[in-house]
Amino acid sequence: MRAGLALALLGGFFVLAVTLFAGLGGLALTLFQREDVVGGLMLTGLALVLGGPPLVAMAIAVWVSPRPTGVALTRSAHPELWHHVDELARIAGTRGPDDIRLVGEANASVWERNGTRYMELGLPFVAGMSIGELRSVLAHELGHYGGGHTKVSALTYRATLTLRLTTERFDTLGVLYAWARLYALVAAGESRKHEQFADEVAVAAAGREAAARAMLRIGPVTEAWDDYLRWYVSLAAHVGRTPPLVEGFRSYLDHPRRVHQLRELEPVLAEQEPTSVFDSHPPIRERVASMRSFRPSSGVVVDAVDERPAHVLLHGTPPEQVAELAGVSGPPVTWEELPALAGPALLRRNADKLRHAGRVSRIGDTAADVLTALERGRLHDLTGRPVDGSLRQEQVHEAAARAVTELLGCMVADQLVTAGRATPELNWGGLFVLRMPDGAAVYPDDLVEPAVRDPGRVADVRSRLRSLGVDGL
Repeated sequence: MRAGLALALLGGFFVLAVTLFAGLGGLALTLFQREDVVGGLMLTGLALVLGGPPLVAMAIAVWVSPRPTGVALTRSAHPELWHHVDELARIAGTRGPDDIRLVGEANASVWERNGTRYMELGLPFVAGMSIGELRSVLAHELGHYGGGHTKVSALTYRATLTLRLTTERFDTLGVLYAWARLYALVAAGESRKHEQFADEVAVAAAGREAAARAMLRIGPVTEAWDDYLRWYVSLAAHVGRTPPLVEGFRSYLDHPRRVHQLRELEPVLAEQEPTSVFDSHPPIRERVASMRSFRPSSGVVVDAVDERPAHVLLHGTPPEQVAELAGVSGPPVTWEELPALAGPALLRRNADKLRHAGRVSRIGDTAADVLTALERGRLHDLTGRPVDGSLRQEQVHEAAARAVTELLGCMVADQLVTAGRATPELNWGGLFVLRMPDGAAVYPDDLVEPAVRDPGRVADVRSRLRSLGVDGL
């Protein structure tokens, strides 16, 4: 019923757009024939303003369609991956994909084109999940095949694109905008039903525990991947080298600090996820609760999770192809070699960000200036107002504390490395560890964080920095 209503609204939107354009255009032509040039021009302009944008958006959407991208994961090169996919497709009662692609985004999706079924797997998921968790992701996507959700994907893709282009660029078009929003509301309800169906397939095929864990890990793994790219992969990009990216991400995730951070992040992201009637997916907290309570009408739900890292399924993929997905290219290099090649420049670049913030806020651009500002409780003067106005005060404060901790750590490390008083070494728990002349290890983030978190600790941190050789404090 809801699907039929969505299609009716969709058809009505295009009929309305064409009617507006044709009707106003016809009236304009009539006025021109009566030699009312001014009136004809006014109606022509109105036709272009009201009916033109949706028609242009439709023309764009006709020419745009999903196309396979990324790295092809073939049966011959990745037999174990295809074994899992084939097994899960049988459980889901559907035909599996004809083509599997590895893409750089933290996402997974399926679609069809001219009878060919495509599946896309995000590198962050394959690199950051266990096989049991990835099986749940695979089963969920196969559930969309089994539920027939991809049969009209080309139509809905073009329709959604058309409506998005219209509402984003021309949100003043009154009735057309309202109609598009109404369609989005109805379509979102139907999409949520599809997601619930696919979640049930995931539970039946992979087990309750694997499905729930995979769902909870999607957000943290995505954030971890973004952080990994920003702080670690950027080292390689800066010097034009290619380290083992998948192995590096596993080292990042397996560091005790990251394990703790991600475990804490799972319930936070699930609880704080905003919801809207226009959402195409139910909130994660509701999906996890449904997964853990769902029992298939037939078959056995297996709750044992294959804990092996899913990246073993990528064996056979050329490293340079994986690196390309992360925007990296160049000769191979080990992670241990990278700090000497790129560390000083990256430290200087991030330290300069804090120096710039200090100048803009009139705090000052030295470590001493920043510490004095922190002692006076001026943390947020260094970060400015948040772009996202929906964030709660504690979220804004936490984001500011993390950002200043990272940048102040880089500022301190930059000064010590530039002065020849320390050598940077890679630290999967916080970018760099500084190796002092006596062999002692200093962790810049841990060193400065107390001053960022507690103004009363600034004096202690300042004293510690002086003892390491940081000047000007």
